[in-house]
Amino acid sequence: MASQRIRFEVFKRDKFTCQYCGRSAPDVTLQADHIDPVSKGGEDDILNLITSCFDCNSGKSNRVLSDDTVIIKRKQQLEQLQERREQLEMMMEWHRELLNLEESTIVQLADFWGELCAGFSLNDNGLENLKRYVKRFGFNEVIEVMKISTSQYLKYDNNADDPSKPTQESVEKAFTYIPKICSNRKTSQDKPYMQRLYYIRGILRNRLSYINEWMTIQLLEKVHLAGVQIEVLENFAKEVKNWTQFRETLERTLSEHQPE
Repeated sequence: MASQRIRFEVFKRDKFTCQYCGRSAPDVTLQADHIDPVSKGGEDDILNLITSCFDCNSGKSNRVLSDDTVIIKRKQQLEQLQERREQLEMMMEWHRELLNLEESTIVQLADFWGELCAGFSLNDNGLENLKRYVKRFGFNEVIEVMKISTSQYLKYDNNADDPSKPTQESVEKAFTYIPKICSNRKTSQDKPYMQRLYYIRGILRNRLSYINEWMTIQLLEKVHLAGVQIEVLENFAKEVKNWTQFRETLERTLSEHQPE
């Protein structure tokens, strides 16, 4: 008698349906019937087994199937089943390779960050953040922004034991700014005018004692999209006295440009 595992595979292949009468479980009790009877040398091989209900199997006794259509069909189904299994294994292997590639990518980026920061390395939290940056912005963008961020934010202490090594505070700041710079670059691609608006905000930041940076960008973009030229906004930023005057002027300008 075929093992339980083999019988289960046969039942699954045949969709738990008797291949003689078409009845299926649980309406009937199923058995794994030998195509070539054991009494005539048939083996407990899945190719020599077919799903049969108890009634059909009892009535067939040890006669050999005269029509080999069922046998051919079973072999074809088995081949298809094996092909599906092999494809599943290939897909799983592909996913494993992708995971390995992702890990390798993160390791290479972390090593590159260590080169840019003269020996500073990323901890586990930093590596997880780096994974998120790559998923969000892509490998090429992150590595490009790494160079930009370190060139802008790394600072050095000439009085330190190793003046060629950047300060830890500046390294942390440079790493923190990676997603911000990536987002700004993406925004600049989608909205080319934003780069000029960020420049205007920089003018205000340097001139005024206080500005709401988020609201500044929001107001600048809305007013510009309402029809005010960027040159006009830039000149105004160079002359405005304080944040309140800037905000109230832009809000008033925005209301004047609203459609009636």
